[in-house]
Amino acid sequence: MRLNLFLCAGGACLGLLVVAACTTDYQKGLEDPAFGAPNALAGQKQPGPTSEVTSDNGGASSGGAATPECVRAGGALLDGGPCDVSFKTILAAFRAASCQTAGSCHGGATPASEPKIDPDDPDGTWATFASFKLSNGTVYINPCSTDPAQSTMRCNLDVSASCGSVMPPGVGLPGNVLADIDTWLACGAPNN
Repeated sequence: MRLNLFLCAGGACLGLLVVAACTTDYQKGLEDPAFGAPNALAGQKQPGPTSEVTSDNGGASSGGAATPECVRAGGALLDGGPCDVSFKTILAAFRAASCQTAGSCHGGATPASEPKIDPDDPDGTWATFASFKLSNGTVYINPCSTDPAQSTMRCNLDVSASCGSVMPPGVGLPGNVLADIDTWLACGAPNN
């Protein structure tokens, strides 16, 4: 609401502008029956798809995060605390073994073997690992456990293990890399 007042005396006019501010119910902190109290949704997630969960079909798109298989099964992600080995260290070992190169087993847009490994997309690769299940139903990594035996990934990388195909084919990974993977899995396989 605006009110203009002009006072004129002897040919000189003095203008006065009065503005009355309108304060809404929301600004007053009052509940709006159609929408609820101010900040009623604080701390809640929006409905529908978000950038936090891109897929529940066992895979993840680049840069996104899929729901880990162990969470879908009713578990909860663990916080194993500070870990001496990061997932990026594990991905560097996979890069050194050429697991991710185009045309190799786990590289390219449609890899010959799952899960896809992309050291340039650690978040997407971790989400893929966490949501990937083998044909026998076991999980590739289990971020709901600090027991390395709960993650099939470790077994497939060790030449001395007898669980499926050894990766990289026939040679496995060096002992120091396997030790790093064990440490990382014992931390709860964090996306660190």
